[in-house]
Amino acid sequence: MKLIDTPNPNAKKILFDQKNEDISKSLKKVQGVSSVFVGPGFITITKNDNFEWEVITEDIVNIFDKL
Repeated sequence: MKLIDTPNPNAKKILFDQKNEDISKSLKKVQGVSSVFVGPGFITITKNDNFEWEVITEDIVNIFDKL
């Protein structure tokens, strides 16, 4: 699992092709995440302006590690 940069510095993309609604719910619970968009083969996570990616990345990775 790798967070991929997007043109928006507050958004990262993850290539993910499994159907799992719980992952979206879990990601939305991470402090600093403002939205989660699930598309075909990917998930886009947007963070709040006042959070740095370094602060929330570990929580995001831990969610994927539990799958």
